[in-house]
Order: sequence, then C-alpha cells, then structure tokens
Amino acid sequence: MAVIDGDEATFEAHRPLLFSIAYRMLGSASEAEDVIQDAWLRARQDEHAEVRSPRAYLTTIVTRLCIDHLRSAERTRMEYPGPWLPEPLAEPNQDAVELASSLTTAFLVMLEQLAPTERAVFLLREVFDLDFDEIARSVGKSEANTRQILARARGRLRESRPRFAVSRDESEAIVRRFRHACVTGDVEELMSALHTDATLVSDGGGKAAAATRPVLGADRIAKFVLGYAGKVHWSEPDFQLVTINGAPGLLMRHPIAGDGTYSFDIVDGRIQAIYVVRNPDKLRGFLEHRH
Repeated sequence: MAVIDGDEATFEAHRPLLFSIAYRMLGSASEAEDVIQDAWLRARQDEHAEVRSPRAYLTTIVTRLCIDHLRSAERTRMEYPGPWLPEPLAEPNQDAVELASSLTTAFLVMLEQLAPTERAVFLLREVFDLDFDEIARSVGKSEANTRQILARARGRLRESRPRFAVSRDESEAIVRRFRHACVTGDVEELMSALHTDATLVSDGGGKAAAATRPVLGADRIAKFVLGYAGKVHWSEPDFQLVTINGAPGLLMRHPIAGDGTYSFDIVDGRIQAIYVVRNPDKLRGFLEHRH
C-alpha cells in the first residue's frame, strides 16, 4: 500500500487512537490536537513512504512528534510557576473501558516521572498493548533496547502504580463527602475522607490563586482548604459533581474564587491525592465542552 495519499477517511478512523496516545504523552488536549494536525500534514507530504499498516505508520509519526514536543517543552515545564498538572478532560473519547484507568489525573501525574522515550515505550506497551517490534519502530530504537527502556520505566513507577481500581460508586460517594465537608466547614468529616499522608497539588499557572507548593498531610490540607473556604464562602451549588478524565470529580464555579477542577486519587476508601487545576488556559477546553 502506498502512503496515505490524502485519504482523510483513513486518518480520521485512527484519530481516536492517535489522540489517546498524544494526550497521555503530553497531558494537554490542545497540544495533542496540534500534534495530530501536524501528523496529518506529514502523512500527506510523505510521498516516498511505503505504508503496509496505516495504524503503525500514524502511531509512529504521532509518537515521535510527542517525544520531540516533550523535549522542547522541558525548559518551559521547569520555569512553570508552581506545580504543573495535566489539562482536565470533560468527556474523553474512549474506545475501550480498560483504557480508563490510564486516563486519570493520578496516572498522568505518575507519568511525569518518566523521560519522553520511556513514557512512549511504557504507554505503547502497558496501555495500548503494541508489539515490541512496532514500539521499537515508533521510538527509533532496537527491539532489545526497547525492552530495556520498558524495564527501566516499570522500575521507576513500581511504587506509584495503583494497587486496585476503586468502583465509580465508591469514588463518587467519597467525592461527595469531601464536598460536604468543604462547604460545611466540618474538619472531622474532611479529615476522615483523607489519608493521613494525603497530598494536595494545585496548578494556577501564575494566572489564578493556587498553592505554590504541594500541601502535604491531612491536617495541613484541612487547614488550607477550610481556611480558603472560609474566605470565599463556598456553598454546595458552587461545586458541581462532574466527570474529569473518566473519574468523578468536582467543578468549582465561584464568583469570587473563580473556576477550578478537583480530581482525586482514591486508595483504600480514602483520598490519597487532590489535584486542583485553576489555570484558566487549561480550563478553557473543559468549560467549553460543558457548554
């Protein structure tokens, strides 16, 4: 088979997979869409390629573009004001239920521990179950080297990977408890919803109020959250129960505090981590989708 030859239907058929890979690589829906557009242009211009498998061919283009993008963005990430968190997705385009756990904010934050090529190899094998020869072509490495990279990535993430999935009903109930504690100022209820060593990370991007460092420990989180709630006078309607990256979360819409999304990593029936995105640039797509 010759190159895609401008066959937009073929490309569009693979778009959900390409977006799934690019978003997990980059943690940004807008950047993932830019990469996909670039991939389409490159596929159309690549007149000399012999394409036996459009899926493998397009996956390779997108993977390499994402690796290049992450490398070029490294300095920007280092200079980012405060913690960096992934851009939240309102309704992810998921073809397979088993991919959902790899879309959560906690999973994407975990991937930040990996170098760009490690991240690509780990995702293509562990999430998308590609063969090693296909992964090797996608990252431009030998198959043996690719296996070594995967082993290294697994080692880095061993302590971070979730032990088991929490049911949606259980997650939603815990998120509701968190919301109720926040709006009522109930310290004991909030503390009971949190693990003792819980973490809160907030991303304001220098454009919205946020903690400049992670808040560590249930007691500090309770003091931070309820102290802020007391200043802006939260009420229950300010927090909408929504789906964020495939899991129950909260969307804050407040006339004083502004907008924000709250994602949760829930382990053993309690909140292990809270991820708050308040950077308006990262919320734009989420809010537009809900309208």
